[in-house]
Amino acid sequence: MTDAYEFDGSRTAFGSKTAVVIATVAATVLGVSAGYALQTLLGVIGGIAFGYAARDVAQEELRARIRGSSLLMVASVFVVAALALEKANAVDAVLVGAIAATMGVTTLAARMDPDEAVRPVFAALGRSFVATILGTLLAGALYANLFSNLVFGSWTLFTLALASTPMAGFVALQLEFVLLGLLAGRAGRAAATLEPSGNPEDVDVVGIRDVPAALWVLLGIEVVLLAFPGGSGPFEYLIQVAGPAGDIAAMALSNLYLHGALLVVLAVLAVLPVVAAVRRSAVAVFGNRAPKTLAFATGGVALSIVVVLVSSIPGFDGFVTWLAGSESTVTAIVDLYGFGPAVLGGVSGVLVVMGIGLFFYMAAFGLPFVPEHASGFVFGAAMLFVAAVAGAFAGAPAPAVFVAMAAAIAVWDVGEYAVEFGAEVGQAASTRSVEAVHVIATVAVGLAAVLVASLATHFFVPLMTAVPQDRAMTALALLAVALVGFAYLADTGSDGADES
Repeated sequence: MTDAYEFDGSRTAFGSKTAVVIATVAATVLGVSAGYALQTLLGVIGGIAFGYAARDVAQEELRARIRGSSLLMVASVFVVAALALEKANAVDAVLVGAIAATMGVTTLAARMDPDEAVRPVFAALGRSFVATILGTLLAGALYANLFSNLVFGSWTLFTLALASTPMAGFVALQLEFVLLGLLAGRAGRAAATLEPSGNPEDVDVVGIRDVPAALWVLLGIEVVLLAFPGGSGPFEYLIQVAGPAGDIAAMALSNLYLHGALLVVLAVLAVLPVVAAVRRSAVAVFGNRAPKTLAFATGGVALSIVVVLVSSIPGFDGFVTWLAGSESTVTAIVDLYGFGPAVLGGVSGVLVVMGIGLFFYMAAFGLPFVPEHASGFVFGAAMLFVAAVAGAFAGAPAPAVFVAMAAAIAVWDVGEYAVEFGAEVGQAASTRSVEAVHVIATVAVGLAAVLVASLATHFFVPLMTAVPQDRAMTALALLAVALVGFAYLADTGSDGADES
């Protein structure tokens, strides 16, 4: 006896989109009724963007992967904004996060089998995470004025040293010329490495070992003499003995413009070797198939560049705090960490949470009650159920909680039916009318359950005010477990009847 059909990964468009619509409506009603309209909107948009991003990341085309990586960052930014906005407690944050997770997994399941997107999404998350972490460190350094303070402080100490004794300028001049010789060849080799037709082996490079050891010993002795009080006395004595020529030499050795020009030339020569080193490091981190694997990191790199540039605009942090309000959590975070580090750090955290969510999804896939090819809809339904429970604790009205619970079962049922029916008849067949009947029946049963539960809550709960809160919450939890168990038994029972 052979199987009636073989799964090919297809799913009907009508049923899949209907499951997404049901999840969207239920999640929106739940979040808005709990008092988080903007956070819910951001979470829904971020979740939908994640579904489209995961679908594109799983493609083999380079353009699709770049688009998917960019959309992944857009989704992360929306989720960060949804979680960062004001909330009463951690339960409300779970509500918003579960709404975003519901929309993300359900949208992805409507477009493709999520199992096929797990590995590419993991790769995109990992590479984008590296990019955003580096961007966070850079943004933090810029916010703390680390580079400007380092350059200004170093230049101040250098000028003080030049003004103290001509010997300091003499030692600095020697070091500058040695560095010029070392960097000139490396800059030429780096340019040949970056040029596709260049041959780095044709460029001669002067290494540190090529410099005579006597010169290094002499420079070491001179630095030691400078470090001790009176150590520059013999050099200053020679300058005085030379008379006017010595005075001219002392002026030239301590001239800031001469040393400044040499330092600028050194900085220009150091650019190409640094770029080549960054390129080698990127290839080592992201893989040796740069055009293909670096596409996964495109979103993280682009977001880091945009955030660093925007946060570097003078007064931008003040504009954000003014826009958010003086008493908001966003203002406190921006004042403490800065806009750039806060955004990129938050995105990095969301990427980690996404990776953990994918891990739990893969672990839950092996559970016996999870259908093999509709696991995405099951996971989305589970997240919607979590959102419903969190909404109950967050103060959402009872009908909204009942709608979300009924919608969780509907998403599971409609999504699984779309996957199984689509795999049986194929996407080319017209299935809208048959699916419409199934969807209408499922929604009607769910609405009836919501109506009965709402009426019971409205009429019977006022009569039960003497029931302790812990007993009431326990009863609600047992009712939720009973609903899920009933749905599972009804589904497995119908499968057993079909087999017999």
